[in-house]
Amino acid sequence: MPNESLIGQLDVLREAYLQQHKAATALQKSLKIVADTQSKAQKALFDYAANNTGLDVTGAQETFSQLRLKETTIDPLLPDLRRELKTLAKVTASLKDASVALRSEPVDVTRLDKAVTVLQTARSQEIVDLIPELNQELELAQRSLGDEFGAKLRDALAAQGMRIGGRAPKFEIGRFVLEANFAKRFITLRYGNDVVVPRAPITVEATLKAYQNAAKAIMERPQDGKAWVAQLYEAYQRVRRKLNLGGTRVNIVDCYVEMAILRQGRAFYIEPGKHSISDYSRAQFVYDFYEFATHQRITDNGLVIRAHSSTKSQTDNPAKSMWIVEGDTPYDGRYIADVEFEEA
Repeated sequence: MPNESLIGQLDVLREAYLQQHKAATALQKSLKIVADTQSKAQKALFDYAANNTGLDVTGAQETFSQLRLKETTIDPLLPDLRRELKTLAKVTASLKDASVALRSEPVDVTRLDKAVTVLQTARSQEIVDLIPELNQELELAQRSLGDEFGAKLRDALAAQGMRIGGRAPKFEIGRFVLEANFAKRFITLRYGNDVVVPRAPITVEATLKAYQNAAKAIMERPQDGKAWVAQLYEAYQRVRRKLNLGGTRVNIVDCYVEMAILRQGRAFYIEPGKHSISDYSRAQFVYDFYEFATHQRITDNGLVIRAHSSTKSQTDNPAKSMWIVEGDTPYDGRYIADVEFEEA
């Protein structure tokens, strides 16, 4: 049921802000009228005196010129008044949107989220006091949508023999994390920690398509494990030479970047650009690394890849470490910082 108490408070505040807006609008209009009237009166006095009529208006001209209402009072006041009118209009509209959103069945999450975002910037203590309750209503509404969305997605995946874990707004589909933003109406898909679909419509159909395309691009590519390990070794050695490393451990991200370069075709080296680049995403490398270096432990000339877990400082820096998914869920894995080749 709608939160009638909260809706009532929003309506009362909106009426108060409407009155403030009307008063500010009336003041702005009056000040402009005063400025225009003074200007017209001064021009009329000048025209009158210029025509050499019998009445002496010099004193009146001096009085009007000394008033300087426009310069000293009206012009300094109008910019602040315009800003206040703009703020009052935004807050009034947001109070209305919040009220309408809460009256909707179900609650209009998108409209309520936009309204709360604006109201959180208001300085009025009366509005500030309502923010916690508004956020609570927003959270409840998103949870309700999440449960509904999750149930429909669960049924759709079950029909394909798949399961979904987690709870709104963050679900798990195999090794993928699905983050749902019900206020902004989009989903984000990650393979482990790496974003593979930044934004897709928040519908069951669009979500399934995004997942299927991502799974195909990452886990269903034809890939020769022996060739991949040999290429990683070449990338590993090139990084050691470029950085003049004395030891045998090399940062895994540096190896990935070098490997992505090695995978480019002739067209890229002739004219690098979007039209000639061969894509090799971070998520694809993460999948390949686990599959060939850890799971299958493929060797290259009698050498096997050894992975070194990252330190706490490295895990916070995506340029220093990678989260390698090593199980059936996106959270089953570890951060790897360095790799080295050693005898099997």
